[in-house]
Amino acid sequence: MNKRIFSLLILPFFLLSLFLFTKTTHAFSLGDVVNGVKSLISPAKKELKIDSSITLVPEGDVNKNGQIDAGDTVRFTYTLTNTTDREYSFATLKTNINRKQLNFIHNITGTASLDDDGKTIEIPNFRIAPNQIAAITFDARVNYYTSEDPTIATVPEFFDNNNRSIVKSLKKEIKAIRINKDKIPGMIKMQIKK
Repeated sequence: MNKRIFSLLILPFFLLSLFLFTKTTHAFSLGDVVNGVKSLISPAKKELKIDSSITLVPEGDVNKNGQIDAGDTVRFTYTLTNTTDREYSFATLKTNINRKQLNFIHNITGTASLDDDGKTIEIPNFRIAPNQIAAITFDARVNYYTSEDPTIATVPEFFDNNNRSIVKSLKKEIKAIRINKDKIPGMIKMQIKK
């Protein structure tokens, strides 16, 4: 076969292959449209997320009944996931916890300090790097209530260093069982009378 005829026969196949290869390599970023069909795999969303939880601390269950009663210790956990390319420094995590429902905040991990203005609890000067996960936990004792079963809730919200809200999480809450006055431990009873 003549080289020229062979080249003319092969050239269209080569050009078609090159065209398809180029088209394929550019269209394979996730979420793109390939041959008129949108890819089912979407790219990972770059975002800052907050997950929170409120749980009974096993050694904080005063009467060992497995439920949260006034006087028991609960653990607040906040997990922040930053999949963005942005670093947040000198930011604030506002917990929006009603501070009047808790006392004796302790066992703080994942941060240097908490701000407590008597109304709510905040984590100031918070820093999270790009593509980092950070966790903050602290324990607190549920205040004694004799008239109602308190609902303790948190709706965490993350603010950047310019005090702009970046993300707000879902509300998490627990119901604590009130304790009758005759069931309150002696030392606490004396403090309530004053």
